[in-house]
Amino acid sequence: MSSYVELLRDLAKSGANDFTTLFLENSVREVDIGVYEHEIGNPQRISFDLYVIIEGASKPEEDQIDMVLDYEFLSSSIDRVVSRERSALLETLASGLLDEVMSPGEVVAATVSIKKLDVAGIDGELGCSMTRIR
Repeated sequence: MSSYVELLRDLAKSGANDFTTLFLENSVREVDIGVYEHEIGNPQRISFDLYVIIEGASKPEEDQIDMVLDYEFLSSSIDRVVSRERSALLETLASGLLDEVMSPGEVVAATVSIKKLDVAGIDGELGCSMTRIR
């Protein structure tokens, strides 16, 4: 994931030295997305990779879930964004998801990568990746 690696480089240049990355990879959902008539109303398999970066890399004060950003937040973010409204473009979906995963105050940066897994007539996977630093 080159954009994630670039994100870490940019953060390192900012002077901060410790980061924690929470991630969810290869999370697949059936999503009604696309610009073509044959896509509308016909959900497609979409794979999501999310990388959320928090400043600091030390153990929590207590070994309790409420001391950290719950990893389930990543999966539920996908569900919330996908259920809001239909997107025609992967870029629209990725941007909305990036907004969602950046919402907790402790998140300093994130990368969202999404791809269509079963595109008719295309050998491979089509996708979009967006990265944001707060």
